[in-house]
Amino acid sequence: MSIHKFDVKKLEKLNNPERLNMLDLNKIITELDLPTKSTLVDIGAGTGIFSEKLLNLIPDSSCYAFDISEEMIEWMKLNRINNLESRLNVGLMDENKIPLKDDKADLAFMITLHHELENGGELLKDVNRILKDSGKVLICDWKEGKHHHFVKKECIINDLKHANFKDIKEIESSEKLVCIIASKQ
Repeated sequence: MSIHKFDVKKLEKLNNPERLNMLDLNKIITELDLPTKSTLVDIGAGTGIFSEKLLNLIPDSSCYAFDISEEMIEWMKLNRINNLESRLNVGLMDENKIPLKDDKADLAFMITLHHELENGGELLKDVNRILKDSGKVLICDWKEGKHHHFVKKECIINDLKHANFKDIKEIESSEKLVCIIASKQ
């Protein structure tokens, strides 16, 4: 696996609404069975397109959207926050450190990010830290052969195990992406 970081000069590619059609988000939400008034965390949020979509699908929820790119954070501040009536908070993060307190989130999600990580297991340890006891993580990334940047499903599962996640299972909700859900406990 070679590490690839997204080129922020191609920011508009992340905003393509077709990206939302890659996933059956309704099926994923049903499978996640989140509590009402959930706190979501979008890790590697990019432009926040998935943050906004999930907030619209889960109306009583709030979301923290984090990225390592200051350009992405500024873009979200200018283009996403006003649309979401203070339900979206954005912030800068280090690659393996999420700036939230322990036991804060019901769901952390990463969409087409895992292949960009130098050490997925280390980031997932921090994801585990910020999740409530009943919290879950959702990782969706390119299937092998569907994109020139991908990570093998087995690698994602190993990273989840390394970070002490349980009940790891794949959900069939995309032709192009492997989608894996795991629980903190």
